[in-house]
Amino acid sequence: MALVFLLALLIDPSAPRKEGVTIYLLLSAYLAGAGVMIVIAWRSWWWEFRLAPWVHGIDTLAFVLAVYFSEAGKADFNSPFMSLTAFLLISATLRWGWFAVAWTSLALVALNLVIGSGLFLSDLPIDLYRYGRRLMYLGVLSMMMVWLSGEQRGPRSAPMPRTPGTPGERRNAILVDTLTFARVALQARGAAIAVPHGEEPWTELLRDSGYAVIVDRLGPEVLEGSFGEPDRAALIDRVRGRRIISRPSSYPLALPGPVNAPLAARCGVDEAMIVTFDTAAGPGQLLIWGIPDMCVDDLSLVEMIGRHLSTELDREDLAELAQAASAAALRDALARDLHDSVAQFLAGTLFRLEALSRWVRDGHDPTPEINDLKTALRREQGELRAMIQRLRRGEEGDRRTDLVEELETLLGEMSQHWQIAVKLDAQVRPMPVSISLAHELRQVLREAVANAARHGACREVMVSIGTGGPGLQLRITDDGEGFPADCALPRPRSISERVEALGGTLSIWHNHPGATLDIALPNRIA
Repeated sequence: MALVFLLALLIDPSAPRKEGVTIYLLLSAYLAGAGVMIVIAWRSWWWEFRLAPWVHGIDTLAFVLAVYFSEAGKADFNSPFMSLTAFLLISATLRWGWFAVAWTSLALVALNLVIGSGLFLSDLPIDLYRYGRRLMYLGVLSMMMVWLSGEQRGPRSAPMPRTPGTPGERRNAILVDTLTFARVALQARGAAIAVPHGEEPWTELLRDSGYAVIVDRLGPEVLEGSFGEPDRAALIDRVRGRRIISRPSSYPLALPGPVNAPLAARCGVDEAMIVTFDTAAGPGQLLIWGIPDMCVDDLSLVEMIGRHLSTELDREDLAELAQAASAAALRDALARDLHDSVAQFLAGTLFRLEALSRWVRDGHDPTPEINDLKTALRREQGELRAMIQRLRRGEEGDRRTDLVEELETLLGEMSQHWQIAVKLDAQVRPMPVSISLAHELRQVLREAVANAARHGACREVMVSIGTGGPGLQLRITDDGEGFPADCALPRPRSISERVEALGGTLSIWHNHPGATLDIALPNRIA
């Protein structure tokens, strides 16, 4: 801008000026200083940042003086006033935002008032009409720039990478993708991530130099004490002891002094950008080095990458926990199903085989009992196949079945298998419930009848089912030996776990003789 201004004056030397060669000296000195500042800004992000406010002040003063020293008395359309004013306000917008634009506007108004008042009091020629009109233009332009910089100015950004794959199994892929993205987005020579391993006591270090990602392990004490405020990036120079740290809702802060950056030292880096990010396992750090033309404008992008990494790793940890919880729940459900069906069936089969052995010794024909056992084995095989199909298909969705019909079939099989009387008293017929609830109640009854027959030596089991105020009510009563009177009532583990998983309650009572199990399930389940 100053060079164009000077060339315009040289091309049109006939234009009247207030101070002869003063304007040439002023613009020449300004151009020399601008050239020095370009070299400094190109070579050092530290001095470019530290000197920026002073340079902006010099720009403002130099341009105001240049306008008053160079323009003709009536040359409104040839005056550089508006273009230079716009340059100063745009420069403030790009560097610091609306706050700096407001201060620059106030400084321009104040300087114009001081110079104009000085000219008027010194009886020097001044067009008051044009002078007042310029102040009005300056005020309007300043307000527009303040509004635009406050409403539309945003940090440097880029679309973050989206790592494909199954959630819970992408941790390493997320780290590698983020490293590559950070290095490419900033055109850096290399990048590194140090992140806690989770349950293990070490810290994982991944380094990307553009050729390959190298993975290493660090002890927990290596980075201790070096973590800054989360999501706050910094420019660091370990050799010269310089840091520029970003601040929330404010301009970055320059801090001279020793730089504690063991991650940079570990990677053999002197100048870099670094950001601390939080994860559920603990804080981590992202280091990026070899960035061409590195400056404070890159801080917002590095912070964005740190926040993205923090969010993605936390999501991955949550997905991994969800998978672990789902696998644990599946193991528990499978263990309960095997216990309540296969294990109890095999125990009943063992009792029947012992009875069959005595029957054969007494000279009776074992064929009918053997046929019954074969039929029971086929039924149990069918139950196992159905269980396998449920595991393969997953949830049954909204499919429903008649619970009374399901239980009547089951109790008939249990009566024949355990050689006891098992009766069902249903208050409502039919009783539609979900497939999954019917399966859970079938397994509860399998366990309850088997316990009554094996441990209680009962001859009859009565099952009552109905719907009431809180939901579905299930009562199981037997005429066996019951529980010892001198000890606390035991709670069958499998039955208790199933009822709790359904959100219901289980109560156990002495029946003298026998025992009673009361199960209540909420309406939302039934």
